[in-house]
Amino acid sequence: MYAWLGAFYDTRYAVVVPIIGVQVFRWVVDNNKWNEENHAMKFLFEVARHNLGKDVINKEVVEKAMNRIAPGLLYHFDSPKTIPAIAPRPLLIINGAEDPCCPIASLEVPRKKATEAYEAFQCLDHFKVIVEPGVGNQLTRFQVKESADWFDKFLKP
Repeated sequence: MYAWLGAFYDTRYAVVVPIIGVQVFRWVVDNNKWNEENHAMKFLFEVARHNLGKDVINKEVVEKAMNRIAPGLLYHFDSPKTIPAIAPRPLLIINGAEDPCCPIASLEVPRKKATEAYEAFQCLDHFKVIVEPGVGNQLTRFQVKESADWFDKFLKP
């Protein structure tokens, strides 16, 4: 997440490779994917639930927690708006197919919008998405290798 948001804000990022973290936050909220038992932000949502005096974590709790820690992320700075803005700089997105925190289904819209942006710049070869089968929210040797290869391809002396 930090890589893609950093690149959105700062054009000095020449090549971008977010590993484990590209998702549509709004999609996660709207599709109740924040309720996964092993979600990375479960503790945050529990604290917000308690502070709001709610019995259960629900959509309202999640939205308020997200808006508190990252104002605008669910609306103005979510991946469908920020990922395409990285074009034409090289962007490789790597996610695990089984990641409960970054569901692959939520990648559909930013992937489509980014593809359109890279096509408009006539540099579709600067954009790639890798979804590693059988992998959850973890970094693998394969992901490190793909990242290194991407950097080598675009960061030439």
